[in-house]
Order: sequence, then structure tokens, then C-alpha cells
Amino acid sequence: MLKSNHLFAFAVSTVITLPAFGANLSRLVVVGDSLSAGVENFSLLDSQQTHGYASLIAQQAGVPLTLPLVPYPGAPNVLQLRSFGPPPDVEPAQGTLLFPRDNPLIEPFNVSVPGVTVNQALTLRPTLDPNALPVQQWATIVLGFPNLLFGQAPTEIELAQQLHPTTIIEALGNNDALVPVLTGAISSMTPVSSFMSDYRAVLDKLASTGATLIVTTVPDVTEVPFFIPGQAIMEQAHLTADQLHVLLGINPGDYVRITGESLIDHALTSGDPVNLSAENCPSPLAALTPHPIPCVLTETDAATVRKTVNSYNSGITAAAASHNATVVDLHALVDRIYANGYDAIGHHLTATFLGGLFSVDGIHPTNTGYAIIANEFISTMNSSLHTNIRAVNVDVVAAQDPLVFNK
Repeated sequence: MLKSNHLFAFAVSTVITLPAFGANLSRLVVVGDSLSAGVENFSLLDSQQTHGYASLIAQQAGVPLTLPLVPYPGAPNVLQLRSFGPPPDVEPAQGTLLFPRDNPLIEPFNVSVPGVTVNQALTLRPTLDPNALPVQQWATIVLGFPNLLFGQAPTEIELAQQLHPTTIIEALGNNDALVPVLTGAISSMTPVSSFMSDYRAVLDKLASTGATLIVTTVPDVTEVPFFIPGQAIMEQAHLTADQLHVLLGINPGDYVRITGESLIDHALTSGDPVNLSAENCPSPLAALTPHPIPCVLTETDAATVRKTVNSYNSGITAAAASHNATVVDLHALVDRIYANGYDAIGHHLTATFLGGLFSVDGIHPTNTGYAIIANEFISTMNSSLHTNIRAVNVDVVAAQDPLVFNK
């Protein structure tokens, strides 16, 4: 059980799209991880996948984008908000995924595999082994059908090449930092040199198709509601920095992982101190790790994460330039939203848990969050590639978003 007190109606305008000089979107292929797959509430699920940023771009552009649609209850079972609490109660839906795909005989053009690193996009193949790691099970769902019916299935990058794309959106690299940070294994972040070697190999292979390439920077992975800032706890509880340290054993620059919230609530209510820095907390996402994880992401480790992500992005920008790829700066977009929130339907949405922009896993966007991301792509594509794609109407999305509660 995940508890915390933080963390088909598209708003698609009239379809337009006419690439004047640059991108031919007629065979759009999307390469990425869970963000590009349209994961919400920590599940690859058909009713959510269609709200992902890539689907919105295709809808707005009037081009097809076949998705590897997964039936209810999703892979893994979709997280559902049972009550607002306090604290809110989030639990996986009941049921068993009996068949992996709604459309197993159809090749997807969004080949994004949740959980993959850059290296795994190059090397990971589907398998029918029921004991395979979650990332490989996701690869089987996305890449294995219909390919496993005819022999060995391709890697994500191989399948993207085989689809003869005219334009490729590539958004890899998040999990090289995100998964280690979520699970407390900071030292297992992909070294920058290895990251860049693999990333250049990805772009080399994608560029060999002759497609127009659109790539993204990696967001600051600490800027998700999964991490509760010590500064925010201090301000909300009206504590001084010294009181915060005495009561919770943390500093304002530290972060508490989302399942540490119950310990915070108890300490603030009872006045009994707890040293969160010395505590382990339950893992809220068994598909990442079933083992307890450190409650605290320290300020020092957070700085290390940001430095690594910045190095990734410097390399991505350089590799993009050498491959004539257009860069969509998701890092800057997430920074802006984290700092300023987003105004929609007359309300101020925030990057806190249940603030309207992130789903109940505290990691992936809501429908509204994905619409904002789609518009960042559309703006960059219109400016750099001379497309003429109308923006998604974020107000319409937010008005119908089941996770925007203040409407």
C-alpha cells in the first residue's frame, strides 16, 4: 500500500499538419521509456496510453501512431486513489492481466518500453520467461508481439529501424538516473561515459533510417512528487531548520521518499522525534524493487544526481547537433513547472502530489501533464521543423482529467 498526502476525451483541437520544409510525419515512430509510452499511475494501460504526449502530437498532426495497447488492469496493475485521507490511500487495482495486448497482431509505432535505460534500448529483447525482470516483461508486451510469433523479436532500436520511419521522436535517458534515485541506489546511475557511448550508438542507428530526428533532454529526476523536499516540510509544519533536524533528522535541502510520509505525520502529530536519515521505508513500487528503500535522498546525493543529469544533457545536445537532430528541452520545461506550476481552467496546478500535474505514482504525468509536454514538442517542432501543428487545448484536457481535483 502506498500512502502519502503529497504526491476519451482528448483536448485535441482541429487536426492540421502540414510540414512545410522539414518533418514528414506520415510514418512517425516514437522511441523512449515510460514517459513516451504514456504510463500513468505506474501502469501501461490502454485507457491511459492514449493520453500520452506522443499520442496527442500524432492526433494534433493528423497522423497515425499505433500503440501497444494493454488491457485492464494494466502492466503492472494500475494504482488507484482509494481515498484522500489524510493521508491519501493508493492501492493497485485488483485483477490479473490475462493477455498482454489488446492488439497483439499489430506492430506498434510507439515502441517505447517502460523502465529501459539507453543501453537496454539497444540490447534488451523480449522473452516469454515468466520470471523475467519487469523491464523485460514490458519489452515483451511492447516489442514481442507479433514478432515472437515469427521468431526472435527485435530490440527497441531495431524495431524502430525496421518500421521505415519518416520522423522519429527519441526520448531515452531518464531511467539511467531515475530508477537508481527512486530505489536509493545512487551509485548505480549510468556513468556519463557509458551513457554517451550508448546514446551516440542509438542516434547513429536511428539516423541511418534517413528519418528526421527529434530528441529530448533528461529532466531533473528529483523534481517529481515521489520526493518530498525538506524545505516544504519545514514550511508547512512551521518549523525552523534546527527543529526540522531535531524532529525528523533531516535538513531543508534533503528529500523524503514518498513512503516516509507516515513517519513524518507521526512525528509532527506526536512530537516524538524520528531520524529519517537512518530509516528504511517500504518500496511503493514493487516492480522497481520489492525491498525497503532509504527514506531520505540527501542534499549531497541530490546534487550528485543533478550533476550527472546535466552531464547527460550536455552530451545529448552535442550528439543531437552532430546528427542534425532537433532538441526538445524537457529539462527546462520540468524546471519551470516545478518552480511555477501551471495555470489551467482557472486553477493553479502544481508539481506536488495530487497537485494536478502528476499521477498517483508520484512519477508520471497526468493527462494534463502530458498535454503540457505535447505542447512543448509542438512548439519546438513548429519553430525548428516548420510544421504547422495546433497546440493541444490544455484547459479542455484539465477539465476532463480525473486527477485534477480542484475544478
